[in-house]
Amino acid sequence: MRKALAVLFLLAVFAAACTARDSSSAGSGSQPTRTKTPTVTLTPTPSPAEILAQAGDAMLAMDSARFLLIREGEPVTLDPATGMTFSEAAGDYQAPDRVRADVKVMLFGNVLQIEVYWLPEGTYLSNPLTRQLVPASDGLGFDGASIFQADGMPAVLRTGIQNPQRVGTEDIEGVAAIHIRGEADGAALAALTAGTLQSGTLYPVDVWVDAAAFVPARVHVAEPGGNGWRIDFYDIDAEIEVQLP
Repeated sequence: MRKALAVLFLLAVFAAACTARDSSSAGSGSQPTRTKTPTVTLTPTPSPAEILAQAGDAMLAMDSARFLLIREGEPVTLDPATGMTFSEAAGDYQAPDRVRADVKVMLFGNVLQIEVYWLPEGTYLSNPLTRQLVPASDGLGFDGASIFQADGMPAVLRTGIQNPQRVGTEDIEGVAAIHIRGEADGAALAALTAGTLQSGTLYPVDVWVDAAAFVPARVHVAEPGGNGWRIDFYDIDAEIEVQLP
């Protein structure tokens, strides 16, 4: 009997000790450690219109560039006085308004290359026979400098392209470029297309914007009948000086 009572007494003491320990732990205020979820700030992906606007601003900020302009399909008139037409121009731009280009032309059935300067003091082209620079006749059909002016390609990129849609990212002459497709009024494209497109008519326009620098790498305008225009921009901010020789 005494052994049984002793056992019961020991059990009661053990139970009391456990209860006291649990009560002490509960009252200590300790909480399990929790890992906080870091706050992630997402950078919104720019819309196609925003990408084009950035490219337009970047173009206005360029100190210089080189370009290649290709006329696809039928040549267009460069000099109405002589009937000279052109199909390609490769040249240099120096901000804010100086352009020089080597231009492939057709004159009297012959394909020739002439040099043209578009400068604030006037426009000059080389005589196809003597290679001497002479002032261009009034009404020269194409103005290379106007491509780079605020109301030229920068305006087309910033506000002139309607319904822009992002196509994807493509390689343009070794440059990763964002491809955006839309359409623009012929009047807005006059600087690039020598004023040959109809005002009030929308033409398909594709733009490739350098994905790193957000400068335009290529612009293409399509016309009916397989005609079109393509211009590439490269060597942005290179050391370029455009002066009459």
